Amino acid sequence: MTLLGLELSDAGILVAGDNPVRLLTVDGQEQESPGFAIPEKERLLVGKPASDKAHLFPLQVISRFWDQLNTEPLKQKNRHAQNHAEIAYAHLFHVWEIVKQYGDEMIIAVPDFYSKEQLGLILGMAKELSIPVKGFVSLPIAASYHADPNAMLLHLDIHLHRFEITHLHQGEHLTSKNSTTFEEISLEQLYRSWVETIAEEFVHATRFDPLHQAATEQELYNRLTTALDIFKTQSSFLFELSHGKDRYRINLLRDVLFQKIEKIYDDICRFIEKMRGDHGKNNVLTVLQTTHRVAGLPGLKDKLLEIENCKIIELEPGAGALGVLKLWDQLTDKHLGNGTSFFTSRPWQQTESKIPHTIRPSHLLYRDVAYPISEKPLIIGYDQHPFGKGIRVEAKSSDVSKKHCTVQREDDRIVLTDYSSQGTFVDNRQVKNSVILELGQVVRLGTSQETIRLIACLDADET
Repeated sequence: MTLLGLELSDAGILVAGDNPVRLLTVDGQEQESPGFAIPEKERLLVGKPASDKAHLFPLQVISRFWDQLNTEPLKQKNRHAQNHAEIAYAHLFHVWEIVKQYGDEMIIAVPDFYSKEQLGLILGMAKELSIPVKGFVSLPIAASYHADPNAMLLHLDIHLHRFEITHLHQGEHLTSKNSTTFEEISLEQLYRSWVETIAEEFVHATRFDPLHQAATEQELYNRLTTALDIFKTQSSFLFELSHGKDRYRINLLRDVLFQKIEKIYDDICRFIEKMRGDHGKNNVLTVLQTTHRVAGLPGLKDKLLEIENCKIIELEPGAGALGVLKLWDQLTDKHLGNGTSFFTSRPWQQTESKIPHTIRPSHLLYRDVAYPISEKPLIIGYDQHPFGKGIRVEAKSSDVSKKHCTVQREDDRIVLTDYSSQGTFVDNRQVKNSVILELGQVVRLGTSQETIRLIACLDADET
């Protein structure tokens, strides 16, 4: 039997599997399948195709079926589904049909706010789809990997309709102590605020309102992720929209875009401070584990670092899906009988020390020159950098960005962060925000053929 790990979030379902284990494509070329659905004449459109049409058909789109998973009749009835559970079933079927070629059993990492009744509904869906579910694991528990017993450990995640903070207690076992969600903070809210801000800038500069037409509103949402990525390295850029034969341009400023959500970021910091105070941990180092969904919110990391005595660990995309596969063997000795268990704890410090040592990359090899990796970011791009502080890539500026990406050591991980507009690829898979690198992997920059390999230079006594 071959296991698959599924990370459940309405912001995007992710699945890990294959050999070697990796994140699988679950929706076209995408590794995430967002929780959207639109009833059509012949079928229920779900996932990325529905997300891409969500603002073309705003009255028909349904996006709360995972967040409010239940069997209550829908207010707006349609021929394909009578309740949220039936829509979630269609979405799970959509994902399963794509990934079942890689495995025949599944472990599901779920947010901590799910009730036993909701887990029962998911188990029922899986049974109807002939998906053998071996067990459920708390998503924050599955995604965690770094023990810091003297610190307060918090897991931060954002979903389509809520923000979640989970306190993880560290001891012989890592245990999900309590989870608090805030429905007033969500990806839907943030995206809407950013889209409205961009639309206001177009109105002020050109008198053209992109929100007046469904097609241009949808285009704003489709291009929002790219705009946020650009703002990681640039303070402004030229934003263009077409409407009929007309083209409209504005110089979009990062500061203008983020003024609208500054209060939301302040509220997140306040929630974290309150949780520290509630547990008497105000003077203790707080380690914030942020999912890739949280890490992808530009400007939030800088705001979180303003919290006194705070450290941030950015988890890789799909850390929950990948994590359940790594720790399942540790949990099976507690899995008694034939029932499906929900694990909210896992072996922690003692088990961590038993993991075999693997050789980590120590250098980046580019054109026969090895560049050492340290805690200081190694900047990679077409610009000239002082010796030892960066890698100047011999490529056209149109193919590679000035600051294309960085590589640095974070604790025992080697992390690549992408800042480019052309894309960074690791083993031919495009990086979204950041990724953990392993020995032997190959990094390709943008549309160029320039590659960089991860190598390890050993001491004499290690050979």
